[in-house]
Amino acid sequence: MTTGPRASVATTGSPSDSRLRRATCLVLLAAAATLAAGRLPGATGTAALVTLTFGGLVASAVACLRLAGRSGHPAVWRWYAAATLATTLGSGLVQVVSGDAVPPTAGALPGMLLALVPVALLIPAATWRGLPLQLASSLSLFVVACLLCLLTVFVLFNGGDLDAGTTDGATLYALGIVVALTTGVSLLLTTSSTGPLRRVALVVLAAQLANALASSIGALREFVDPAATDPPAVACAVGVLGFGLLAVAALADRSPAPTVPADVLLSPVGALLPHATALVGGTLLLVSVLVTGELSRVGVVLGVVGLALLVLHQAVAWRDHRALTADLTRSEAYFRTVVRSSVDPVVVLDDQLRVAWASSGVSDLLGRDADRAVGHLISEVVHPDDAPGLFAGLRSTAGDEGPEGRTRTARLQHRDGSWRLIQARVRDLRADPDVGALVLYCRDVSGRRGTDGADVALVTATDPVTGLPTRPELVQRLATLLRDRPCRPTALVKIGVSGLGERPHPAALVELTARFARLLRGDDWLVRSGTGEFSVLVAGSVTDAEAVAHRLTGSVDPDTPLGGLRLSAAAGIATLEDDADAGDVLRRAGTALTSARAAGPGRVRRHSVALLIAQNRRDALRRDLEVALERDELRLVYQPIVDLALHRTVSVEALLRWSHPTWGEVSPAEFVPLAEESALVVTLGRWVLGAATRTVAALPTSSVAVAVNVSARHVRSGELLTDVLTALEDSGLPASRLTLELTESVVLDDVHVADELLALHRLGVRIAVDDFGTGWSSLAYLVGLPIDVLKMDRQFLADIEHDRQRRALCRSVLHLGSSLGMDVVVEGVETPAELQLLRDMGHRFVQGFLLARPLEAVDLPDRVARNAVAPTGLPS
Repeated sequence: MTTGPRASVATTGSPSDSRLRRATCLVLLAAAATLAAGRLPGATGTAALVTLTFGGLVASAVACLRLAGRSGHPAVWRWYAAATLATTLGSGLVQVVSGDAVPPTAGALPGMLLALVPVALLIPAATWRGLPLQLASSLSLFVVACLLCLLTVFVLFNGGDLDAGTTDGATLYALGIVVALTTGVSLLLTTSSTGPLRRVALVVLAAQLANALASSIGALREFVDPAATDPPAVACAVGVLGFGLLAVAALADRSPAPTVPADVLLSPVGALLPHATALVGGTLLLVSVLVTGELSRVGVVLGVVGLALLVLHQAVAWRDHRALTADLTRSEAYFRTVVRSSVDPVVVLDDQLRVAWASSGVSDLLGRDADRAVGHLISEVVHPDDAPGLFAGLRSTAGDEGPEGRTRTARLQHRDGSWRLIQARVRDLRADPDVGALVLYCRDVSGRRGTDGADVALVTATDPVTGLPTRPELVQRLATLLRDRPCRPTALVKIGVSGLGERPHPAALVELTARFARLLRGDDWLVRSGTGEFSVLVAGSVTDAEAVAHRLTGSVDPDTPLGGLRLSAAAGIATLEDDADAGDVLRRAGTALTSARAAGPGRVRRHSVALLIAQNRRDALRRDLEVALERDELRLVYQPIVDLALHRTVSVEALLRWSHPTWGEVSPAEFVPLAEESALVVTLGRWVLGAATRTVAALPTSSVAVAVNVSARHVRSGELLTDVLTALEDSGLPASRLTLELTESVVLDDVHVADELLALHRLGVRIAVDDFGTGWSSLAYLVGLPIDVLKMDRQFLADIEHDRQRRALCRSVLHLGSSLGMDVVVEGVETPAELQLLRDMGHRFVQGFLLARPLEAVDLPDRVARNAVAPTGLPS
C-alpha cells in the first residue's frame, strides 16, 4: 500500500460538518430500524426486514447518483450506484429464480466485484505509476493471506476442510477473494490519499468493512443452516449501514483529486499489513494442524503461494530500493560536480567555524588543496583585523538575513603569502536537517574596479544556461596548472556534440550537462567551452581521460533523440606537456576532436604527431580546395546504372574527382567532408549540376538520365531550386532526365526539405534517397515525401551468396520499394554471383564495378552507344 505526501489541499465548497453528521445519523437510524424489524415475529418481521434492507440499498444507490454531479469524482459515485444496484438485484434474483439451490450471497458477488472499479478510480494516478509491481505483489499477498485465514478459521470451527466442489464451498472461496480484494484496494486508497480525499477514503473503508462483515455473516449463516429461509437481521442491518456510508462518502466528496508527486513512498502501515496478514494466516494454519491433527491440502497450496508472493514482494522492494539508491547517488554526483565546477568557490562551515567541505575552486582562490582544508578553522587564513567582524557575522542568528543571505567581506591569506579580498555570501542553514551548517559562496574581489566591471567579468566566466565555467575560465585554469606543474598528470578532454545547431536549445544543453555531470568523477572539472563543445579537465593519466571520454560520448546516442534532436558526440584528448601553453593544449585537443569527428559518432582520439601531420594535410587541402575550381583541378566522372531487363545503361551518376598538383588524386571521402564544412560545398554543388546536365544533354541518345548528389548544406541554403532551374535551362536537359540524390539524414531531419523536394518534383525532377538503410530511415515519413528512387547500400549485398537471412532482407527491401511505387537501384554490385542473385529476384536496376567503373566525360558517349545492346559484364 502506498501513501503520498501529507500536504493539505484547500477545500472548495466542502459540505458542512453538520450535514455530514445528519447524514451519518440517518444511516445509523436506518441500520437500527432494519435490526429492529428482524426482531418482529413471523412473516411480518421477515417482510419488514426484506423491505427495509432492499429499500435501504436502493436509497443508497439513488443518493450516490444524485450526489455524483456535485462531487469531485462523478464517475466514482455512478459506479458505486451501479455496484449497489447490482448487489441488490443479484441477491434478489437468485432467491426468486433458484430458491434454495444457490445461496443469495452468490448473487451479490458480481455487484461486490463491481465495487472494485470506483475504489480504483479514487486512488491517485501517481500511486499506480509510482510502484506498480510492489502494489500488485502486496495486493496478491494480502488476498492469499486472507483466504488462508478464512480456510483455517473454517477448519478450526468446522473440524474439516472446506470443499470447493460444493456450491456453498465455492461461494465461500469466491466471497473470500472478492472481500480481500475490495478491502485491500480500500486500504490502499486510505493510505495513498491526502487532504479532503483522506476523509472520503476513511468513510469508504468503513463502508467496505461493513459490507464485508455483512456478506461474511450471511454466507456463514447459509453454510451452517442451509434450511433457514429468513435472512439474518444482523447481516441486513450491517449491509444497510455499509451501503448507507457510501452515500455519506459521496456527500463528503467535494474536491477534485489532489496532485500527488510521482515519488510515491510506501507507508509503514501499507508495507507491513500484507506481511502481518500473512503471519496471522500462517499462525492459524499451524494452530489448526495442532488442533485437528490434519494438514489441509488447500491450506498447503495457499501457504506455498503466499511464501512465493512474499519472496516476490521482497525482491521487488529490493529492486526498487536499489533504483532509488542509484538515483540518489547520481543526483549527489551531479550536484557535487556542478558545485565543483562553479566559478565561485563554496565552503561549508560547522558550528565551530571549521571547514566541513570545500569545492575545488578554493584551490584557485587561495592556492590550497580543498580536501586538506577540511577540518581546519577558517580563522587560520583570515586577516587579524578582519576576524572579529567576520566571526561576529558568522555566529549571529539567521533571523535578520534576507532570502539571499548576508554578505561579508574579509581578507584571506593565499598560499604564496599575499592577501586576497574575498566577498562571501553567507547562508545560515544550520536549522535545515539536510545541511545543518553555514554555507559560504565566495568571490575574489581583490582586483575589482567597481561593481559593474566585476559583474561583467563574472558573466563572461559563467555560462548563463548551464551554470558551468566557460572558455576564459578554462584558459585560466590551464595556465595555472601548466605554471604550477601538479604532481598528478592531467589531460584535457574536449567533447564535440553534433546536431545542436548554431543556437542550441537551453533544455538540450541543461540535459547534456546533467548527463555529463553524472558520469564524471569527483575531481573532474566540467566546462562549456563552445557552442557545441564541452571540455573536461581530468586529473589522471591518459587512460583515465580515455575512459572518461568514452563514458561521455556513449551517453549521447544518435538513436535516442533528445528533445527532438538527434545528437552524436566525439572526443579529443590532449595531455598537459611541459613544452605547451594553454593555447597549445586547446589546439591539440581540437585537432584530436576533429579527427574523432571525421572517424564517426562516438569516436575518441588522442593527440599524437601522426594526428598532427594528418591535420596539417587537411588544413592544406582545405585551403587548396577553395581555388581548385579556378585552377581547373576538379572534374566529373560518370558511373553507369544498368537496367537488367533492357540490358542497357539508363542513367549515370556524376561523381566529383580532384587532381591535386602535389598529392595527385585526392579521394572524395577526404575532400568532400572538407567542402561540407563551409559554404564552398554549395558552390561546388552548383558547378556539378551545370557540368553534369551539359554533359548528358550532349549525349547522342535522349534516353540516358543523370544523377547528381546534393549536400545537406546546399538544401539548407535555399538556393537549390534556383540552381537546378538554371542548370536545366542552360543545358537544355529535360527535368525528367535529372535525379537528385540526398542522404537519409537530410531527407528526414531538415524541416524545410519537404517543400523544396515537392517543388522540384513538380518540375519533373526525380528524387532519390542515397545509401538507403544505413541511417535513420522512417518509412512512414518517406512515404509522405515525393521520393522516386531508393538507392540500396552495398551493405545489403554483403555475404548474400551464403547467408539466407541476408538474401531475405535484400528481397524484402526490393519488394518494399516496388510496393511503394519507387525504383530501387542496388549499389556496389561487384561479383557475378551477386548479379545473378539480383536477376533471380526479378530486380532491374544495378550499379557497380562489375558492370562499369566510373568513366571520364570523353568516354561516356561511346560507352552509352556501345551499351545500347548489352553492357560489358552483363550475363545474357
